[in-house]
Amino acid sequence: MLPISIRTKFHSIEGVEWGNPQGTPILAFHGWLDNANSFAPLAEYLKDYRFISIDFPGHGKSSHKPENTVYYFSEYALEVVSIAQALGLEDFILMAHSMGAAVSTLVAGTNLLKIKKLVLIESLGPLTNLSDSAPDILTEAIKQILHPRSKKETFFPDMESAVGVRMRAGDMKIESAAILMERGIEKTPKGFKPRRDLRLHYNSFFRYTEEQIESFCNRIECPTLLILGDKSGFPIAEKYKNRKEAVKNLKEVILPGGHHLHMDSPKEVSSAILEFLENETIKDNE
Repeated sequence: MLPISIRTKFHSIEGVEWGNPQGTPILAFHGWLDNANSFAPLAEYLKDYRFISIDFPGHGKSSHKPENTVYYFSEYALEVVSIAQALGLEDFILMAHSMGAAVSTLVAGTNLLKIKKLVLIESLGPLTNLSDSAPDILTEAIKQILHPRSKKETFFPDMESAVGVRMRAGDMKIESAAILMERGIEKTPKGFKPRRDLRLHYNSFFRYTEEQIESFCNRIECPTLLILGDKSGFPIAEKYKNRKEAVKNLKEVILPGGHHLHMDSPKEVSSAILEFLENETIKDNE
């Protein structure tokens, strides 16, 4: 495992790299409040590839936004494109989990990058809302930012306590939580503190409509693998029928596990990924 640092137009980006430096690149992005260690278990089974996992801005060891600013979901798409270009990646595999997969759906739909194949774990595009709910969403976001609900920084006496709190969020083995906390916690004079930016907890100013997300899905040109957990708290398998039909070359696989199945069951998930990566063609929407 090697640490990597990238400077984009707006952020100092940190990450880790595993595998074969000469192999086909995999560029991976984690979910909300996770970090680059999200893909550490999976990378063990993909050693023939140049596996690069990135901390999103405000997460892990990457830089936070400047003071008196907030995070916008669409800006993550900008960062994905900027990072890929900074690394000089072409004909690479884009892999992502949860929020990262939601962002990567949008990125793939722009066709700004030469993506060889797309692997999405537990997400196919971001959450959406009906158009008439937009005023309520903006109202709540403004109120929350101007009058924060006494959200204060958390300090833990030891790493075990931090892992225990992460486990209360559920849907993850304790070994997986420990892997995330290893990168997601830093030691300070006051105790162990999460590295994530507190502003990540603010609500979004707006959400896309379902029709808009379907238009992104319709423009995805590369073969796409969607991996879902059969015990996930996110009912993606039953939802998003139109999104799935919009992706021209989609393979859906449902495996045993929850929302973090790529960490909890890396052997089974990597087997499905390797089968997908090693096949040159797949059936449309099978």
